Amino acid sequence: MEDAVKQFYRTMQGDYTGHPNDSTQLAMHITPIWEQANDRFHWMYLEVMNTDTKEILLQKILEIQPLTDITFRVVAHGIKSPQRFEGKWREPYFFNGFSTGILKGKSKFVFLKTKDFEYQTNWKGRKGLKCFPAGDKIHIKFVQEDERCYIQRVPKRSTRIFGTTFFKALTD
Repeated sequence: MEDAVKQFYRTMQGDYTGHPNDSTQLAMHITPIWEQANDRFHWMYLEVMNTDTKEILLQKILEIQPLTDITFRVVAHGIKSPQRFEGKWREPYFFNGFSTGILKGKSKFVFLKTKDFEYQTNWKGRKGLKCFPAGDKIHIKFVQEDERCYIQRVPKRSTRIFGTTFFKALTD
């Protein structure tokens, strides 16, 4: 099961750009943190920023928990005093000076491996994510083959789907 969670972990991590509409560009960074800790699950820092205004839209610490070889729980934790962590995706070792005491609140997603290097959530109402109103349905899909992350949202009491595709920055 350890190899399966490592594959999922590697598929998620990276630097992404996306355009939720014609006038807005977002940068999303998913960076491994606390990798040296033996007593922890796999952890990542997530930061989403509007690249034009430089406004940080979302900061979360993600805890990856393997359930089976093909299902993984991702717990998205809020962060106490998030301002001190802005831009720290560039310095993942910065988090080594902190414990899980910096975490507050949480939302849970379950990802299913649908084929090699492809993982997605099921459609389900989510509560507690600052970036999505309570009751909205959220679907997230990571595909390593085409280096993309897809996020779709259906607002509460609506059938209209809003989606953003994030493209992963290629590395050598």
